[in-house]
Amino acid sequence: MSPDTPRVPNFKRLLIGGAVIGIVIGVIVSVLGDDAQGYSETSAALYLGAFGAMFGLALAALLGITLDWSSRRSQSRQ
Repeated sequence: MSPDTPRVPNFKRLLIGGAVIGIVIGVIVSVLGDDAQGYSETSAALYLGAFGAMFGLALAALLGITLDWSSRRSQSRQ
């Protein structure tokens, strides 16, 4: 890698990691939280897992964009 090329985050790994972490957190919240009326425990885990995946994906995307912007900005200053 030449010194002129800015470091770019691996977006695929970042997004997949954010989604997986979001799923895990969503399922843990559904299992440890109060029972959702009208939903089975499995349905609640799936819904909260899906919501957690979307939330984790969004946060990972923002982090990736910020890291990319920061690396390009610091590279242009040199």
